[in-house]
Amino acid sequence: MEYETAVELTGILVDIDYISIGKRSIIRLTLKSNGKAYELFDFGFRPYFFIMPPAGSAADAEKLKNVRIADNEGIMEAHAVENVELSLRGSKTKAFKVYVDSTREVPKLSELLQEFGERYEYDILFWKRYVIDKGISPLYGINVKAHEEEGRLCVDYIEPARKASDEVLTHICFDIETYNPNTVPRPEVDPAIMISYTDGINSGVLTTKSISRPFVRTLNSEKEMINEFTSYIKKNDYDVIAGYNSSNFDMPYLSKRAAATKASFEIGRYEGVPKQEHHGLVEMVKIQGRSHVDVYNVAKFVSVVGASEKVLKASRFTLSEVYAAITGDTKRMVDRQNIWQIWDGTDADREELADYSLADSLALEELYKFFIPLEIEISKVAGSTLSEACISTTGQLVEHLLMRKAFENLEFIPNKPNEREIEWRNNNPIEGAFVKTPEAGIYKDIAVFDFRGLYPSIIIAYNIDPSTLMKSPVNEEHYESPTKAAFRKSPLGIVPEVLRMLIHERSEVKKAFKKDPDNKYLAARSTALKIIANSFYGYLGYARSRWYSRECAESVTAFGREYVTKTMELAEKHGFKVLYGDTDSQFLLMNGKSKEDAYAFLKDVNRSLPESMELELEDFYRSGVFVGKRGANAGAKKKYALLSESGRIKIRGFELVRRDWSAVSRNTQRAVLETILKEGSKEKAMAIVKDVVKRLREGSIDIKELTIQTQLRKRIDAYDSKSPELAAVKKAIERKQKNKKDMEGAMVSYVITKHGNTISEKAELEEFAKDYDAEYYINHQVIPSTLKILKELGISEDELKGLGSQKKLF
Repeated sequence: MEYETAVELTGILVDIDYISIGKRSIIRLTLKSNGKAYELFDFGFRPYFFIMPPAGSAADAEKLKNVRIADNEGIMEAHAVENVELSLRGSKTKAFKVYVDSTREVPKLSELLQEFGERYEYDILFWKRYVIDKGISPLYGINVKAHEEEGRLCVDYIEPARKASDEVLTHICFDIETYNPNTVPRPEVDPAIMISYTDGINSGVLTTKSISRPFVRTLNSEKEMINEFTSYIKKNDYDVIAGYNSSNFDMPYLSKRAAATKASFEIGRYEGVPKQEHHGLVEMVKIQGRSHVDVYNVAKFVSVVGASEKVLKASRFTLSEVYAAITGDTKRMVDRQNIWQIWDGTDADREELADYSLADSLALEELYKFFIPLEIEISKVAGSTLSEACISTTGQLVEHLLMRKAFENLEFIPNKPNEREIEWRNNNPIEGAFVKTPEAGIYKDIAVFDFRGLYPSIIIAYNIDPSTLMKSPVNEEHYESPTKAAFRKSPLGIVPEVLRMLIHERSEVKKAFKKDPDNKYLAARSTALKIIANSFYGYLGYARSRWYSRECAESVTAFGREYVTKTMELAEKHGFKVLYGDTDSQFLLMNGKSKEDAYAFLKDVNRSLPESMELELEDFYRSGVFVGKRGANAGAKKKYALLSESGRIKIRGFELVRRDWSAVSRNTQRAVLETILKEGSKEKAMAIVKDVVKRLREGSIDIKELTIQTQLRKRIDAYDSKSPELAAVKKAIERKQKNKKDMEGAMVSYVITKHGNTISEKAELEEFAKDYDAEYYINHQVIPSTLKILKELGISEDELKGLGSQKKLF
């Protein structure tokens, strides 16, 4: 049918959700085309699921169609039922495809229809179902044909565009300040007193008291301030709203204050206030028609996957520390506990507070610009919305990619495991990688080699996939793993198929980046492809994975151990000495060999590897420190420091990259490592520790350097033991300084003070700690973290404390 009001649009998908119209669930898309946002609806797409009957079943489509169930909203029944044939784990299987009108009908009707067979794909979110089936990806180019009907743009046809779109996402970064006479602000009674913002061009602070700053706009009330912020967002129609810890604090706080003051906080493109959703321990805020980016969650993700050395330098994930780690600058600060006093103070006090508030948004803007290229590319690669990508784990990103490929390949998406299956998987761990632990000590002249994408390469080379796994290979062509598992040589499974696609694309992106080294989006895409590709092995062995396969995961690590041990044997034949090996890395002592010898060894190894696998030279290092395990002479795995020929220091596994140790222990340890690696002086290294011990006992070290940070990963009442962080939180809650709900799953910063008998009794949250227990930090932080290194030089604990004479080197 042709419509007089038909339109054709090309742009990018900014957001996708669904709304209810009558009894129907209707997909809603927000498309940005030529700088303008369009709201579109697809009435032709319905929710569905599959019922797979057992062999020999007499069930037919008509029987399923006639099944009805009632609830308080009416009668539920199938809109239509089709006969289909798809593959499940490599075998063609017949099933019924059941269409319904509403998403609410999917779980209830699919459960009822289990009398006809097992249900599949009943737990896939409707918007994900849509982008999977239509083959489109948020932020990629798409073409849409639509018509206008009853004031709505209704989709007639949608497809991926042939070329990338040049649409640019607009954004606003914001931060709020709140009145906090009880230290912890209470959204029910304590007002928001400032809202700062910047979009990279225009910046300002909205507040309710007159402040003599050119960027400040004063409103008559908190209600007017929130209304003005809402109006500003709508007027400029931003695609992205970014905050820092805004999912947990700023967004819910403003929502509650808007409700209390009867202000408008409808900051989406459509009706309705932002919605808070739980995703495990991560909170997500859904803003209709826009993307919400919580840079705090992004920074934590980047740190976990090791995508930025700059982020790893941050000891905590506060805005100021992440900003300092990334920019090298110090952000303007005030005493956050006393913001209410600053607000009630002098004109000069409030001017300082306004400067601080704006500084938060400007700092956030810098972090947003640093992180957003990577998040955009992760969103594109995984085919997820930007909001979803920013709160996803690597496993969730992999799963979304595999779901898309399963649909393309006419395969059923496997169901999620039940709790019983998850428990069994967790109780039966898979044998991991081969590790050759080093002899503890200090070494000179080291060459480090890495297998490039070892596990992805193995998966591709041997077609390792749950669907290619064979129970009885007999005469069929197959690969056999060291565990005796057999995998068909063809057809290609979807796991190796998707991996091959990712690795090939990354190779092309790296070529393009060499020609355009200033292109931050090419660099980000290369990183995004690497992060996701390296997550496939872990997903195969993840207990909650839809594509879990013990045989597959075991085979990958078994092949890995085989290649690593063979490479070590070859290194010894070439005259090198193997110092350390772990998963995909080889640390070789040069043993008098030249760099040319190292390259010859590399060439020899690569001649024997499968096409998709390659050993690479990481770097040559002048010196390295490997520490021992407690009570053993053998070195600990993944715990070393190296100094490259260019002067770069690489550190792995020491407390300075862990966040449950204080800054004083991390900083002291780093200073010791740098002194040993660069100067080779044990005397200077020992003097550094003695000086810190002296200053701790004098009480001259800033209490901020003594803060220990860890996350509460369970509900507060679910802990059996009383850990220091838990004790500190409970004390603050009992004193009504903290709200229990706010502390669930929170990142906790605490200090061990002088008051109490046990460590837990002495623990206080950082903002309430007035002193510190020097002996605790000496004996449980500084000495243990540095002694791991200095004992390899023959230095004892007593010497570091100034209690004994220096021993000779062994």
